[in-house]
Amino acid sequence: MKITIYGPGNCSNCTQLKEKTQNVVDEHGFDADVEKEGDTMKIAEKGIMSTPGFEIDDEMVFAGSNPPEAELKEYIEERL
Repeated sequence: MKITIYGPGNCSNCTQLKEKTQNVVDEHGFDADVEKEGDTMKIAEKGIMSTPGFEIDDEMVFAGSNPPEAELKEYIEERL
């Protein structure tokens, strides 16, 4: 599984979301790579109007929010 967090480099919500997502992956032993994409062209190509954007295996799950870890876990489990 590949999880991508979209957001510019100075976006603290985006960085926090990446850290929370990595915590969920590590804590629950999910087989997933978590990365952050800050390229504004790639963010625009994905149609993200409000960051952070959250994508699992090339499917945009949500954008513009920073949900709690329990909700992130649910999003990941739904796509296992």
